[in-house]
Amino acid sequence: MASAYTSEQLRQWETYVGLPSKYHHASKPALNIQYLNALHVHQIAAVPYENLDLHYSHHHSVSLDPQTQFNKIVTEGRGRGGYCMEGNLLYNHILKAAGFNAHTVGVRIRPRVDGVPSGEYSGWYVIFLFSQLWD
Repeated sequence: MASAYTSEQLRQWETYVGLPSKYHHASKPALNIQYLNALHVHQIAAVPYENLDLHYSHHHSVSLDPQTQFNKIVTEGRGRGGYCMEGNLLYNHILKAAGFNAHTVGVRIRPRVDGVPSGEYSGWYVIFLFSQLWD
């Protein structure tokens, strides 16, 4: 599946998260671990996990539409993020637009006590996986 975001939207995201210009898609960076690391660090530094829409919006809901997520997080540029699934789905489309072969999957997690998984599994979460060969 292709990215829901255009090259212009990728450029807007790169600017929004403060990505160094050498990693901008227009600079044609190699699809390697250094590029991926730069994208990841800037995504998590600029897009917080939060749930304000459920509490303070008139609709009290979350949209998983990629364009709605992009507008909320990047275009409106209010320092907003979203639930983990919102940020992860946005980032999945960013990775695809940047040229990576990524896809989302559902997972369940459980808490750790002293680094050891224990207790009951939580509900479902959305994460993304890569099918990328590194240089």
